[in-house]
Amino acid sequence: MKVAVASRNPNKVRAVEEAYRLFGIPARVSSVDKPPSLPPQPVGLEAVVAGAVERAKAALAAAGEAEHGVGIEAGALEAGGRHLDVTVAAVADRGGLVTLGFGPAFQIPDVFLGDVLRGVELGVLAERHFGKAAVGYREGIIGLLTRGRVTRLDLNVVAVAMALVPRLPANAQLYRFWKTAP
Repeated sequence: MKVAVASRNPNKVRAVEEAYRLFGIPARVSSVDKPPSLPPQPVGLEAVVAGAVERAKAALAAAGEAEHGVGIEAGALEAGGRHLDVTVAAVADRGGLVTLGFGPAFQIPDVFLGDVLRGVELGVLAERHFGKAAVGYREGIIGLLTRGRVTRLDLNVVAVAMALVPRLPANAQLYRFWKTAP
């Protein structure tokens, strides 16, 4: 299966490869540019989901031979009086179906929160604070906060895997959008 991901970030490309492999789905993953209209730091659940969906649809449109387009978007949301960083993945197909998955979320450090809510990308803030370049292309801020025990790749893989769950043949009878097994 040919799959396109709307990101040039090797972390996201690898996450898509690993998520498809997790379910035994052979995938050749290509990378395309993300849509230019996306904000650097989406704030609010709907904005994060919309970013993932827009990326997935853009990937599908940009890669004419791809069967699936994948979008991975991380952003801030409020829950329980706290602000969390969450990763959302969307998988779009040529039939117009979009499925969603979420990765684990973690509480945004207080020292970054004001800037994040103003739209400054969390990865940029982490780079400044920790003095490391290209954090988002490597371990991510979660990797820095956990001293490498959990990385951005981990969060991305889980989000994409969860977006694939409704598409698994064994689950075809459980989701209303499948008239027959995919």
